[in-house]
Order: sequence, then C-alpha cells, then structure tokens
Amino acid sequence: MAWVTIKDGANADTVWQYENTATASNTYSDANGSYSGGIRTFTPPGGSAQQNYARCRKVGETTERGELSKDFYDALNA
Repeated sequence: MAWVTIKDGANADTVWQYENTATASNTYSDANGSYSGGIRTFTPPGGSAQQNYARCRKVGETTERGELSKDFYDALNA
C-alpha cells in the first residue's frame, strides 16, 4: 500500500493523494465497475468508460475524502 500524489497540470503535484491498492472493500462496495491500482473504472449505460481514484486524502492528512475523477486530472496533464 502506498499513497501516491496526483499530478495537477502545470503544477508538479496537487494537494491530493490516492491509495494505489484500494479496492471496493476500502471504499464503496456497491459502486459499479472494477478496481485496479486504486482506480475504479466503470461505464454508465450508453456512455464511455470513466475512471476515479477510489480512496483519496489531502497530502499531510489522514482523513479520507472519497473519490476524485482521474479523467479530470488526466485532462489537466494532457
């Protein structure tokens, strides 16, 4: 298990981290999709695949805050 800092566009890092071994049992056990590397991937009916960092917190904190959109942060880094 490791907390990994999420990259944020032009900034080297953001204030967010995700846990790279998170599974459904660590987060929302009834959420649609599959988990790999701490990322939940799901496809809504009639839509395209979406990805979320499944278990997140702010850097330097221990309180978990839920999910963040990986698609959003990937777009910042494009």
